[in-house]
Amino acid sequence: MSFITHAERTDGRIILGFHGTGGDELQMLGIVRAIDPNAAYFSPRGKALEGGVHARYFRRFEEGVLDIPDLMEKAAELAEWLPGALEKLDMDSRPRTSVGYSNGATISSALLLLYPDLLDQVILLRPMVPFVPEVAPDLTGRRVLICASPTDQITPFEGGEELARMLESFGAEVIFAAVPGGHGLGQPDIEAAQNFL
Repeated sequence: MSFITHAERTDGRIILGFHGTGGDELQMLGIVRAIDPNAAYFSPRGKALEGGVHARYFRRFEEGVLDIPDLMEKAAELAEWLPGALEKLDMDSRPRTSVGYSNGATISSALLLLYPDLLDQVILLRPMVPFVPEVAPDLTGRRVLICASPTDQITPFEGGEELARMLESFGAEVIFAAVPGGHGLGQPDIEAAQNFL
């Protein structure tokens, strides 16, 4: 079990980057550096390929229609692999913060719902609801920032609102930020993340 990864170690907080569709292990580096220049950075590239070229963390049938069994399988693989990968790099100290964008935000949400002990803080940039869990997880003590845009044509604003309500119902501390820019990221996302941290 292996992923293509990029890591930069520092004495700062550990931030895990999860890229969007068509991104790679370096896509989130600039965003993370803008949020926290002193953070240690670790990012795996998604192993699902859309159209044979565009990296994702799990498959989808079409835009907005997720392959839930594949999502569950890929989340389980990440959850099993990630702690050991971080330990080998001496990056396994707590707390762990993930920053996910689009497809990366959705896999981060899935990890939080399925494996609540894996992540302490989650920054979700343009997420959608991955699934509704059959058994409610206990997310007490977990902090979540959701940045959604009312003009986003890829991951609808209402999905971000729904996800916020769901995570709050499971005990997470959720901050919801409505930001401009559509599906693209910008300074309002950076500022919301900085304030969150």
